[in-house]
Amino acid sequence: MSKKNSDENNKAYFLQRLLAYVFDMTIVVLVSTLISYPFISTKTVDKLNKQSSEILEKYQNQEISAKTYFNQNMDNSYQLSKETGLTNIVTIVVYVLYFIVYQMYMNGQTIGKRIMKIRVVKNEDGTLSMNDMLIRGLINNYILANILIAIFVLINRNTYVYGSSIVQIIQYAILIASIFMIIIRKDGRSVADLICGTKVVSLKEE
Repeated sequence: MSKKNSDENNKAYFLQRLLAYVFDMTIVVLVSTLISYPFISTKTVDKLNKQSSEILEKYQNQEISAKTYFNQNMDNSYQLSKETGLTNIVTIVVYVLYFIVYQMYMNGQTIGKRIMKIRVVKNEDGTLSMNDMLIRGLINNYILANILIAIFVLINRNTYVYGSSIVQIIQYAILIASIFMIIIRKDGRSVADLICGTKVVSLKEE
């Protein structure tokens, strides 16, 4: 069987990868929340979330201008990010341990990937390296984006507002491009896969 035909037959399809990711994110969010919850001031967070809703309501009722809405919303978002800073750090650590270290230890599989019977492998013959998983995790799992946003919060409000906006736009662009690539490409390789020389394959026939 040619490499081209093998890629098509073993390709992990978009739905498999999506469901695996949903399983994995559920695990990561639950673990991160359980670890960080005792250290968060839920009263302050609830207050800031309520303020966000009130700001949005005022804008929808045309009580404030778009510029005022943007500034007030960004101020509130910045305060909320500062308040949940510990949660963000915990989340980053859990992401790294789960999507990079654990997945490397489990030979390219997370719990979600095991359930969906798919695996990350090298595109060419070879063994996955920690560098492969590190770069892939930084791009695919928002780890680099979360690290940058956490740094922006520590600098000042303006750096957070503009820096986080740029990072999120880039991350969404990569996400959208990857979705189309997984669906359209015969080997189903995403942006991160091309950069790292990896691909995700189905194990159903093994």
